[in-house]
Amino acid sequence: MKITPVRIGAGVLLALLLLVGWRLYDLGKIHGVVELAGLRAEVQVLERHNKELVKESGALRDEIAILERSSQIDQQAAQAVKSELGQLEEALQASREEVEFYRGIVAPGDVDPGLRIHRFDLEEGLAQGEYHYDLVLTQLKRNDKFVSGVVGWKISGVLDGEPVELALDKITEPAVQQLKFRLRYFQDLAGTIKLPEGFVPDRIELTVSPKGKQPPVVQAFDWPAITG
Repeated sequence: MKITPVRIGAGVLLALLLLVGWRLYDLGKIHGVVELAGLRAEVQVLERHNKELVKESGALRDEIAILERSSQIDQQAAQAVKSELGQLEEALQASREEVEFYRGIVAPGDVDPGLRIHRFDLEEGLAQGEYHYDLVLTQLKRNDKFVSGVVGWKISGVLDGEPVELALDKITEPAVQQLKFRLRYFQDLAGTIKLPEGFVPDRIELTVSPKGKQPPVVQAFDWPAITG
């Protein structure tokens, strides 16, 4: 069989394409390792901060005890220290929650891999029927590459005595059909919805639909349980 220059060129081109493809895969893998190392370092920083908050909280408790036992009790000073202690304990709780959140991503333990709804909260806004939402998505054990997709909403309730289901485009202005996401480790999706006047909500069903072969994640929330 005679080897022509065209066949030689095609072989060289194929070899170059394979080499470039392998290099891109290698670089992506290295980037993922570096990013994961950064998250683990952030967990260590948060844990040190958490220990410092615990130590400071103990010192404030001792100071309150001394002030309350003093023969010349300074009520104003004691109240100021108590107020500071309350703020510190709130910061400590937030720090603990953040540490647990990051721990769950970098070391999720004995859980199934894939996309998850980590948290979904609703808080009443200033206007009637207005709510601010905070949806956190995480990807466990499969965070070597990005995953993207959409989140669909379905709010069940009653309007004028009749059962009604509202999609996201009916409660957003301008109308949004679905929430888009793209994440490797986690993503926080936040925004505002506005319910129609007279609508009484009962539950929300969220459908997280990733692109590719991963199955959708469907989770329902009772309305009173998610509103603050």
